[in-house]
Amino acid sequence: MSAEPSASSPRPPRPSATVATRGSALALWQAQFVKGLLQAKGLPTNQLILKTTGDRVQDRFLHEIGGKGLFVKELEEALLDGRADLAVHSLKDMPAVVSSPFTLSAILPRHAATDVLILRADIQARLKAPEVLTANQVSALGALTVGTGSLRRQAILRRVAPALSCVGVRGNVDTRLRKLAEGEWDALILAEASLDRLSIQGVSRHRLAADWFIPCAGQGALAIESREGDALSRWLGVLACAETTLAVSIERSVLARLGGDCTMPFGCLARRKDSATIEAAAAIYGPNGEIATARHQAPCGDPATFALTGFVTELLGQLRANGAQQVLQALGITKPTQWT
Repeated sequence: MSAEPSASSPRPPRPSATVATRGSALALWQAQFVKGLLQAKGLPTNQLILKTTGDRVQDRFLHEIGGKGLFVKELEEALLDGRADLAVHSLKDMPAVVSSPFTLSAILPRHAATDVLILRADIQARLKAPEVLTANQVSALGALTVGTGSLRRQAILRRVAPALSCVGVRGNVDTRLRKLAEGEWDALILAEASLDRLSIQGVSRHRLAADWFIPCAGQGALAIESREGDALSRWLGVLACAETTLAVSIERSVLARLGGDCTMPFGCLARRKDSATIEAAAAIYGPNGEIATARHQAPCGDPATFALTGFVTELLGQLRANGAQQVLQALGITKPTQWT
């Protein structure tokens, strides 16, 4: 049962709202999750379920057909023509820059940001892999076939475990898990948050430690997108998590200033080291084992007063000093890079 809105919460600017969402089980869970939060704040919602280009085209990979924006376009069209008032997204599926007339009204508290390796049951019975995997432990798994459509995940595995073979995959979480069980691959990589949100049990999941398997920017966070400047957009800020917003703003700002999108094998994770410090790690991975890395930490009390631009510039400076330009050239990325 939904909770009553607190006395301190501002009243919603309209009696109800329509939420645009994709139709996968994961997208519907996310929309329902947001629906519950909105109802607790006094705003009933209904759903508009849409099929995006990214959902329809399953025989090619995202970097071949235009990137992660293909999961967003149809939802934004519904916002623009008034069929929907807000859209719910996995932030990792959104372009690094959201352009006018749209805005991210709220970033919700982050779920798990990490990736997991899921071993087929017979493979796990043979290998007895631990719950959390280091790079050396992944390498020791031997010549397995791993399903993943992510260029970042493929590049990391090629670098640390050359005996593994990566096979590109598309489709929703249930489809991928079914194909794994049917023997199409020995293992599969998924975002840990997707398994948690869908309450998937009975699979042999092994967390890929974020200190070496750096997640993509925004992974594990949910975003609410709306029309820029309207009253509902401003009100939706009541759902925002300041800590998560700061962390993903760092990650996405680095990616944006690199001129990046899903064609760039890039990872970035910002998080609290302690109550007074925020830290971040970033990496760009080349096609032949090249890598440029950066790590930085800085004092952070109130997220609202944190010097984000300077922090991001420091990470970019380290990436550049550690060979990022050469890695980008190896990837064939020639878009101008905003190093400063």
